[in-house]
Amino acid sequence: MSPDHFDLRRCIGALSTSFSSRLGAGASQEYHRRFDIGVVEWRVLCHLAVEPWSNVIAMANSIGLDKSSVSRSLAGMEQRGLVEMRDGLRRRREAALTDEGMALHRAVLPVARARERALLSDFSPEEVEQLLGFFHRLIDNLPRVEEDALIRDTADQAPSSEASAAARSKRSS
Repeated sequence: MSPDHFDLRRCIGALSTSFSSRLGAGASQEYHRRFDIGVVEWRVLCHLAVEPWSNVIAMANSIGLDKSSVSRSLAGMEQRGLVEMRDGLRRRREAALTDEGMALHRAVLPVARARERALLSDFSPEEVEQLLGFFHRLIDNLPRVEEDALIRDTADQAPSSEASAAARSKRSS
């Protein structure tokens, strides 16, 4: 295999995107059909069930979505009576589940757990723990990826030694 060959089956970014997209699309279809919510609303319900009176930034960071998706979901969920909103610290809006929202969370939870059981059905309990550990390590390494990108950006912006020598030679002539 040539060094220029790029194998998508060994690319963590491509695999994780494919996995996440396919898993989310299937969940969204089932949740829409059964409960009239999408996977984004489900993630918001899960977050608020554990951390009521959270703001959009906290939810977006916790569930791995952009703030605009969370805000749109909250607006629709508020209209449906699933969440209530209030003013929080620094004029940030905070949300909590209503009784109806908590009831919906309790209704969806067995379906979400069944989907996860099916997904992990060929894994032993030890392998599931190992997989969870790998995911947490990958997430913990994300700041390193961004630091590495900054190093490359800095290197790209610094004049190369050849370019610097050529510029000095040109100035001295």
